[in-house]
Amino acid sequence: MLFPTFTFILGFLPITVLIYFLLTKKSITLSRIWLLAASFVFYSWFNWSYSLILATSILMNWFFAQVLLRYRSKLIFAAGILCNVALLGYFKYYDFFVENINALFATSFLLKHILLPLGISFFTFQQISFLQQIYSRTLEKRYSFLTYSLFVCFFPQLIAGPIVLPDEMMSQFDKEENTRPNGDNMAKGIYIFSLGLAKKILLADFFAILADKGFAAVSGNFFDAWGTALAYTFQIYFDFSGYCDMAIGIALLFNICLPKNFEAPYRSANITEFWRRWHITLGRFLMSSIYIPLGGNRCGKFRNCCNLLITFFISGLWHGASWLFVLWGVIHGTGLIVHRIWSKFLGFSMPLIMGRILTFLFVLLAWVPFRAETMAQAKGIYLGMFMPQSWTFPHLSTFDWTLFAVGIVITLFFPTMSEVDKKFRPSWVNALLAAALLISCMFLFVKTSPFIYFNF
Repeated sequence: MLFPTFTFILGFLPITVLIYFLLTKKSITLSRIWLLAASFVFYSWFNWSYSLILATSILMNWFFAQVLLRYRSKLIFAAGILCNVALLGYFKYYDFFVENINALFATSFLLKHILLPLGISFFTFQQISFLQQIYSRTLEKRYSFLTYSLFVCFFPQLIAGPIVLPDEMMSQFDKEENTRPNGDNMAKGIYIFSLGLAKKILLADFFAILADKGFAAVSGNFFDAWGTALAYTFQIYFDFSGYCDMAIGIALLFNICLPKNFEAPYRSANITEFWRRWHITLGRFLMSSIYIPLGGNRCGKFRNCCNLLITFFISGLWHGASWLFVLWGVIHGTGLIVHRIWSKFLGFSMPLIMGRILTFLFVLLAWVPFRAETMAQAKGIYLGMFMPQSWTFPHLSTFDWTLFAVGIVITLFFPTMSEVDKKFRPSWVNALLAAALLISCMFLFVKTSPFIYFNF
C-alpha cells in the first residue's frame, strides 16, 4: 500500500488511528495488537508472502535476543548477525552472485529470479541494531515481544525507514501519555504529511518524467545530458525527502517521534557534511556497524581511508544488487577520502559558496550511475556532459522551467523539516495550507509512482 493513494489516506490511515485510540481506552495491549495487525495488512498489501518473511525474521531475532540476554555469547551474537545477513543475501543478492559466477567462469547456473521483499534491508538493519544493543547491554530495559514486534513492523517506517534504534522507539510505546490522542501531534503530523505528499506528487513525480525521458533516450547532447542528470538529482531529493516527511507525520498521529533522516543535504559545504544530512539513520548504522568495527579513524591515515572506502562499497551494494550501485558507493567513498586528506591531513579549506557548488556538482555526477540501468547508459550521459556530440538547446516548456526554478528555491532556501517541526503551531492558516496541498495532490494520484527507496 502506497502513502499517496485514496485507499491509504481516506481508508486505511484514519481507520487505523481511530480504532487504535478507541482500544487504548479499554486495553493498551489490544491497541498494540491492532496496530501490529494493521502494519502486517499494510505490508501484505503488496504481496501476502512478504508477511511470512517478515514474521520469520522477527521470530528468529527474538529467539537470538532471548538467548543473548541469558548467556551473552559472542558466538551466539555472531550467529544472529550471520542469519540476518544470510536472509538478506538470499533474497537480495542470490541472482546477482550467480550472474557474476556465470560471467567469470562461463558456467550456466540457473537464476531463481527471486522477488525482493519490500523493506527487507530496513527491517533487517533494525533487528541487527537490536541484537547489538542486547549483546552490548546498552538497551535500558527489557521489552515484551509485542513491543518488539511493533518496533520492527510499525508501518510508517517499515518499507523505507528511517532505520530506528530500539531505545528510540520502543520506550515511546510504553509511555502512558502516548496512549491518548494528542491534538497538537495530530495537527503537526497532518501538516508534515501534507508537505511530504506535495514534495512527492507535485515535484518528484514531475521531475521523474524528465529524468526517465532523458535516460531512455541518451542523445549525446550537452544540454540534454546535464538537464537529465539535474532532473534526477531533484527527483530523488524530493522523492526521499517526501517519504521521510510522510513517515514522520504519520508516526506523530500515534504520538511516536521518528528520528530525523533528511536535513537539506544539497546545502552541504562538503561531501562529509552531505552524508550527515542525507539518509542520516543509514549513515549512523553504517558508522556503528561497519566503519567503527573496522577501526574507524583510530588506526592510521591509510587504514582510515580504506575503512571509508569499504564502508561505502557496502553502502552501494546495500542500495541494490548491481555494479552500478557499487560504482556509486565507491565514488562517494573516494570523495570522502579526498575530503579527509584535503581537510584533516593537509588542513586546507575552501570558501563556503565554492564548497557548496562543488559538493552539489559531485553529488549530481554521482547520481548518474545510481539511476542508470546499464553501464552503457551511464557512459552515454557522461559523454553528453563532457564530450558532447551536439549543443542544441532543448525546447523546455514554461512548466519545466518553473519546475526547475521551484526545485532550486526549495532545496536551497526553504526551512528544513527540523525547523518546521520546532516552529509549528496549530492554526487555521496551517490547516488550510495542509488541506490545499492534500486536495491538490489527490487530483494527481493517477500518476503516482512508487518511492525510489522502496527498491532498496
